[in-house]
Amino acid sequence: MPVFVFEVVVRERLELFFEKEVTSFADLVKAVRVLDQDSGIRLIGERNGRECLVFVTRFGENFTMMTYSMVRKTGAPGRRLGVMEFDGVDAVAAALRRAASGRIRAYVY
Repeated sequence: MPVFVFEVVVRERLELFFEKEVTSFADLVKAVRVLDQDSGIRLIGERNGRECLVFVTRFGENFTMMTYSMVRKTGAPGRRLGVMEFDGVDAVAAALRRAASGRIRAYVY
């Protein structure tokens, strides 16, 4: 196998993870339904009038939703604001609807 083939493969693997944007609530609920245990959802939401980051993960049939403040300069997670656990898709969807504050800005990773 020539060396240049290996270099092409390395260049193509620069992206370390895959992230898909979700822009509708229906697509967000669909993403929750098919969420794997090694993937998650990141939502830019609102809590107490301020932007926050909401992360949803799954373990078996249970879901965990973690809410963090958002660092304004970088958009990175700040202080943890809360953790909630759910045992079904409908309960997670209701909580995400409250957190989304209208416009859906979410990413499945």
